[in-house]
Amino acid sequence: MEDVARAAGVSTATVSRVLNNPELVASDTAARVQRTISELGYRPNVFAQGLMTRKSRLLGIALPDIHGEFYSELLRGADAEARRQGYHLIISSEVRDGETGLTSAVGFVSGVAVMLTEPNQTLWKEVQASTIPMVVIDTDIGEPEVDRILVDNAPGTRAAVLHLLESVQPDHCFFVGGPRENFDTAQRARVFADCLGSRGVRVGDSQVRLGEYSVEWGHTCGNQILQANGKAPVGILAANDEIAFGVMMAAADRGLNVPEDVRVVGFDDTRLASLMRPGLSTVRVPMAEVGAAAIRTLIARIDKPDSPATSIRLPTELIIRGTSSPARRT
Repeated sequence: MEDVARAAGVSTATVSRVLNNPELVASDTAARVQRTISELGYRPNVFAQGLMTRKSRLLGIALPDIHGEFYSELLRGADAEARRQGYHLIISSEVRDGETGLTSAVGFVSGVAVMLTEPNQTLWKEVQASTIPMVVIDTDIGEPEVDRILVDNAPGTRAAVLHLLESVQPDHCFFVGGPRENFDTAQRARVFADCLGSRGVRVGDSQVRLGEYSVEWGHTCGNQILQANGKAPVGILAANDEIAFGVMMAAADRGLNVPEDVRVVGFDDTRLASLMRPGLSTVRVPMAEVGAAAIRTLIARIDKPDSPATSIRLPTELIIRGTSSPARRT
């Protein structure tokens, strides 16, 4: 900073103001300092700045995993919003029951966004005890003083089930979900059962099958369903696009056609959905916006620590493509 000040003919205090509060500096002076910074290749040390101001320009985001397009899309939105607001993002996937040290895992940060997809008492106690701002993603923990970003699974799930029921009998509709304890799977399964219940079908284990978010599980479960239901038109709502792909593989293995014999709808609207042939009908989850909203909410909490807690609920939406729309016969 002293080198920049000397070269630009200003004080170090002026350089500091240009970097942190440029509106306090005359425009021609600020422009001269910025040119000098560029010429000298000066980069402020965010850790040193944090020690001086007791505020870093670093944010943490802790996820159950970072593998797959679901999480990469969330991170893309979070990182873009952090950069837009002048922050840097540190990512951790060390959020599993029985593990501790969340805040130390993400390092020297001003705040952390935490995604909870399953019950995790150890982590939740750490969130409650934390002295830094936190935002919880993907679960309504029932604490009115905690900021949270939620995905509203109901509208998209309901639209998907009603869409399948347009061409499939209720007792031939199935839900293939992820882990039983997963919050999203539980919500989607509940809406599925409610929709079929309104058509007079009491949904049991045969129509709601829970396992894991994987192509392999979709293939295994799809084979079981299709073996039991022969060639009758079958409708399957999968809890994510990978499961849906596995179901389609099972249909192909059995010589069944999608969508003539098997109507399939996935969930998330990942890139996989548009690459399939036929294109995969799916429920779009706005994951990039979930990430961006989490960062916006976290920065707002950092700026105004005593403000009321925020709860943001982002809707899901059915996207109809070829896997669920059989051609009408004349």
